[in-house]
Amino acid sequence: MDLAAIDQYVHDKMHSSRIPGLGLAIVQGDSIVYLKTYGNSEPRGRVVTPATPFMIGSITKSFTALAVMQLVEAGKVELDAPVQRYIPWFAVADSVASARITVRQLLTMTSGLPQLYQTQLVTDEDHGTIERNVRLLRTKELSRPVGDGFVYSNAGYETLGLLIQLVSGQSYEEYVQQHIFAPLDMRNSFTSQDEAMQHGMATGHRWWFGIPVAATFPFNRGELPAGYIIASTEDMAQYLIAQMNDGRYGDRSILSPAGMAAMHIETPPPGYGIGWESVRSSGHHLLNIDGGTVNFQSSIFFDPASRTGVYVAANVVNALDTFSSPHGASVLDGATVRAMAHVILSMASGEPLPDTGPGHERLTLLFNLLLLGLTILLAVLLFRTRRLSGRPILATVAWLIVPLVVAWLVLFVPAWHVIAAFQPDLAWWLYVVAVVMAVRAIRCALSAKRLTHDP
Repeated sequence: MDLAAIDQYVHDKMHSSRIPGLGLAIVQGDSIVYLKTYGNSEPRGRVVTPATPFMIGSITKSFTALAVMQLVEAGKVELDAPVQRYIPWFAVADSVASARITVRQLLTMTSGLPQLYQTQLVTDEDHGTIERNVRLLRTKELSRPVGDGFVYSNAGYETLGLLIQLVSGQSYEEYVQQHIFAPLDMRNSFTSQDEAMQHGMATGHRWWFGIPVAATFPFNRGELPAGYIIASTEDMAQYLIAQMNDGRYGDRSILSPAGMAAMHIETPPPGYGIGWESVRSSGHHLLNIDGGTVNFQSSIFFDPASRTGVYVAANVVNALDTFSSPHGASVLDGATVRAMAHVILSMASGEPLPDTGPGHERLTLLFNLLLLGLTILLAVLLFRTRRLSGRPILATVAWLIVPLVVAWLVLFVPAWHVIAAFQPDLAWWLYVVAVVMAVRAIRCALSAKRLTHDP
């Protein structure tokens, strides 16, 4: 394993993509063979260390899946039992479909549950917030028939989080801390952002036109089981050891070998199994899961055959990053660290390097050039509106189109607020353009009024 080459690759990628801070762990067998952190954890210059907590996003789903499998092995949950056995009031708009959805289908995202964008805006932190999110499903139509295929949805994992609470008699937070964090010695891992910040949590960032800008957001406890665990790079390496060694870490076991095998079984495309995604690369079956919040991104890749795995986390993300990898990432999970984790695993295993796609830096350049071109075009139009001076009504309608479209997005498209959180530069550019064009429309309307009143 050429660790110097891996180190240089990370340095180059951080520089080209302007990543503020990053954590990297490489695991082989039951040992951490490389643990290194890079850059700064916050704008004042505090460096990232192996103990610095990062929000891991949807990698949390593998923790939730693990917790469910632990309850299965304890005889408290059956994978193919209906969810209503454990949450009697669980329902979607279709009562027949509600009764058919099973625990396994929630785990594999084949239940048909839709993505609930409004829950991603909830900042309540009381004990009932997960349950309230699940109750929102009562009026929702399924995206696909039950069992008909893969549909990415945080709602399924929020429902599993509630199931864990009801079956175990503990809060989701208490269960994960007692049954996963504690046996794996994950001492810098948290289910509360406030607590994590007291222990040196990194500051998240969002790319604005390719430049990282620090941004801290309220904690979304209602979506905790789907994407809000916070953990250090060192802790995640220990978690990865357990995943690759039949559930064992040192002399402790968090799941049986059979249970781990069930979680890691290869699945056909799109390849989402029990908390893990299957990826084929150079003839190898790899397991992967990515995570992305509005200011962090992370990724795990490991080869169960060679028991070699990689974890990468960064404290910056935006929605554009989703398209920077040829395989993309689930919903808005960051693809820059996905590509990095895949490349580093290939380097560590001596395998051909995978296609990493256009990359975040190239997409950012294209994005910036596009917005610059549109801005210049708008400026030219603003200075040439005299050609429409004799047709003020037409001019008013023309200048109102974009403001009305933006207003419609803001008011009536739930996903827009999530996209705007992940891609703030585009959102604010649209807001400014809308205001400028609305002002111009008002001036044209006033001009039309004067013309109609002139004798």
